[in-house]
Amino acid sequence: MLSTEKFYFSLPRCLACGILLLLTACQPSAAPKTGDVAPAISCNDIAGEYFNLGGLKGRVVVIYFWSSKCCGDSLKRVEPFYAKKKHQGLSLVAVEVGGTKESVASFVAGNELSFTNLADDYSMISKSYRVVGFPTIFIVDKNGMIRRKVSGEIQAEQLTKIADQYL
Repeated sequence: MLSTEKFYFSLPRCLACGILLLLTACQPSAAPKTGDVAPAISCNDIAGEYFNLGGLKGRVVVIYFWSSKCCGDSLKRVEPFYAKKKHQGLSLVAVEVGGTKESVASFVAGNELSFTNLADDYSMISKSYRVVGFPTIFIVDKNGMIRRKVSGEIQAEQLTKIADQYL
């Protein structure tokens, strides 16, 4: 057992160490912004295939964060945009936040979506991008740098104009 004297001497040290840890180790990283390197994404897609965002260098990437609770219709509307642009060096990665691989796979199959789809069931990807609303779209250039962030709905024509700047 610890004596009362040792306990009182160690309590201030423990408190100081705890506060120091809170101030240094628990600082959240800043939200990624235009000009930053896009945070890494490395996981299996809904088909079980390995996906790594870094493997798409040399292509413009649209990262489309969505939720099945609100954004399924808007996600379906980007399929024609993707179909036109994929042969011009564009990749589209849809990240469904909070859904399971099974629920996302069912949605994708039912709507014949051909782009990469990820299920962010533990919200780890969306947390690294600091996504707070849906949809949130990031445009990443051929060098892996974030060039644009769009919060909220976007029409395919607007998305085309933005993507064309970096293709």
